[in-house]
Amino acid sequence: MRHSPATQVATETETGELLPPGQDNRREEAIVLFTTHAGTVAALKMAARLRANIGTRCRILVLYEVPFTLPLERRALPEGFLEDQIRALRRDFPEEISTDLRLCRHPRQGLREVLPPHCLIVIGGRKRRCWPTAEQRLAKFLQSSGHHVIFVEQEDLKATLVPAHASVRQDR
Repeated sequence: MRHSPATQVATETETGELLPPGQDNRREEAIVLFTTHAGTVAALKMAARLRANIGTRCRILVLYEVPFTLPLERRALPEGFLEDQIRALRRDFPEEISTDLRLCRHPRQGLREVLPPHCLIVIGGRKRRCWPTAEQRLAKFLQSSGHHVIFVEQEDLKATLVPAHASVRQDR
């Protein structure tokens, strides 16, 4: 069952309780996964369109994989490197955004631990037909994990859902 962004539907919680329209906390936030600078800027532009159309907040999630040779609290990158990347994003995307930087051993496991169930995720990156890019593989993994994923091509900013026949819809 597909709903237009203007349609408001009561939401059923895991306990079977119905929430009034607009109280589905899973749709209040669009999580933008940091991939590359260009891909993340494209995803932020799509998230801004979502915010204008359906009123979602936007948060950038940056997962940094720490090698096993280092303690989990310590990064292998120079001090301030990730913060500089976030500052560059804010320079290229001037709207207000919140950022969540997480250190982890395995990015996919980190995503399982950090993401709420059935959340809306926006990923930007390059798209290939024959051999999927890392961003496409990540989008497919998240979609198969039950999340609602929007993949944004960074070159032309066309948005396609992963897979193409899926839609951002209400869970039953």
